[in-house]
Amino acid sequence: VLLAVLNDVRPLRVPGHAYDAHTVSELAIFEAARELRERFGAAAIRHSIISHTEAVSDLLEVLVLQKEAGLLRGTLDCDACADLIVVPLFETIDDLAHAPRIMEDYLSLPGVADMLARGSPLQYHEQEVMLGYSDSNKDGGIVTSNWALYRAEVALGELFDRLSKAWSRPLRLRLFHGRGGTVGRGGGPS
Repeated sequence: VLLAVLNDVRPLRVPGHAYDAHTVSELAIFEAARELRERFGAAAIRHSIISHTEAVSDLLEVLVLQKEAGLLRGTLDCDACADLIVVPLFETIDDLAHAPRIMEDYLSLPGVADMLARGSPLQYHEQEVMLGYSDSNKDGGIVTSNWALYRAEVALGELFDRLSKAWSRPLRLRLFHGRGGTVGRGGGPS
């Protein structure tokens, strides 16, 4: 369903229809991002972080929200250009273990790799992935958390190396460590 929406130029919103407060609130975030980018330039806001990413659909939902706010133009199956980098945040031990499969499934969807490759450095041209320490630490403790984070980093690096060799334009992976400052927030000693 999400791919069909992203492959259709028509917006989902119906003018004059009253949407619930949650929908209006979520769309307002992306509309504000669009307005700030228009006012201050593309470097003002480059990312949209998806907390607690568990599935490919989480990434596609953010692309749909971008489309509705005018931050994604074109269609995924043809010439899509997304202004914000969709950044999955993998937080729990399970999410970290599934991160490489989720990213491979996402990058293998028709049109996604092309959209990423056609972006400029201020849009795409790289894929950022955020790794969370707090939930993985609460989920499995410091040792298990660090091991899961390490394994996710290695597996994601290997995935991007492998996929980049198959694409005409290599896609860079950028890992962002969402590391808190206290043990309670998952920071632990470095």
